[in-house]
Amino acid sequence: MSGNLYCNIAQQVLHRTVSKWTMTYVLEYICTEIWIFIFMGFALTGWFIWFFLLCWLLVQAKLLYSTNDEFSDLGNPTLTWTKARFTIVLSAFTLYTWFWRRDQGIEECGSHPRKFMRKLGLWKLLRDYFPINLILCDDIVARQDLTGTDKSTSQGVQKITCNPSLFPISKNYLVGYHPHGIFGVGAFVNFATESNGFSEKFPGLTPWLTTLEVNFKAPFQRDFLLSFRITYLLDPQRCGKTGNFVIVVIGGAPEALDSRPGKSTLVPCISFGEPNMYQQIKNPPGGRLRQFQDRFTEIATFSPPIFYAHAWMPYRTPVNTVVGPPIPVPKVEQPSREQVAELKDLYLDRLNQLFQRYKPIYDPQACDLEFF
Repeated sequence: MSGNLYCNIAQQVLHRTVSKWTMTYVLEYICTEIWIFIFMGFALTGWFIWFFLLCWLLVQAKLLYSTNDEFSDLGNPTLTWTKARFTIVLSAFTLYTWFWRRDQGIEECGSHPRKFMRKLGLWKLLRDYFPINLILCDDIVARQDLTGTDKSTSQGVQKITCNPSLFPISKNYLVGYHPHGIFGVGAFVNFATESNGFSEKFPGLTPWLTTLEVNFKAPFQRDFLLSFRITYLLDPQRCGKTGNFVIVVIGGAPEALDSRPGKSTLVPCISFGEPNMYQQIKNPPGGRLRQFQDRFTEIATFSPPIFYAHAWMPYRTPVNTVVGPPIPVPKVEQPSREQVAELKDLYLDRLNQLFQRYKPIYDPQACDLEFF
């Protein structure tokens, strides 16, 4: 009898566990699909909605004008509702279009960050799909024992943050995120959201993720990106002169590397697993496909890779982003080519050291770095 009871309890527990796991899996899948839509189709959708509303307003205005004589009949509920709906949509459309035009250029001055957007639970589900981790290099870690109420719930757990002496808020930091991958989803999750606790790992620093200028041209999409502190360039005069942690996804927006000598400290960053999310159709240099892609990139300023995995869904491959120690940049008003080349070689050397150090841990099958 007791054996049957234990068996029934075990079955119930197993059923609940499987159901919970299945629900979590489905939610992670849906959140990842939402991210892919945002990356691939949000701009076109934004333009479609804007032009649809414009055309609808023009058609409604013509209809209302043609029935202008009948508008004196206020007792007609249909005409009253039509006029009210037209007024509401016209007001909202005009207000947004005015704000959109007036707000142009804000992507170069710091965007419109919204904390609640960075903390949405949606991004934790996106993180767990792969999963994605933000890891501090051992050289920059300062472990702090949890105190107070934290000890009662997390006995023996340590809070991992960066060493404040290496990342003082009195400086700015330019982070080179390597490699770009197809979507740069690791950079988004780690730095544009709080899914992996950026603010706890880098207290006092303000993250800014840079992207192509073309991404801020489409209505609605621009507002979505600006709410995450995603920018094209950063004006320290308007965004705080120090304490900025600017992430540049190398290969995605090279023109955003508009740093000045002595203004920022360079920080190498390697993301293991980022290129493993998708396979890409072979496009060797010189081939017709590559020529088309290069030409498209010159015109549109962004590249059109042809990729696949589980259809459009990426593989569930771990992405481990490792942030290395900062490289101080001495202030030089007019640096020579030799000084720039020396700093570049130092950065590439530190980046390669970081890669070789953590490659055996996070991606032993990865090929060695190649610099172009």
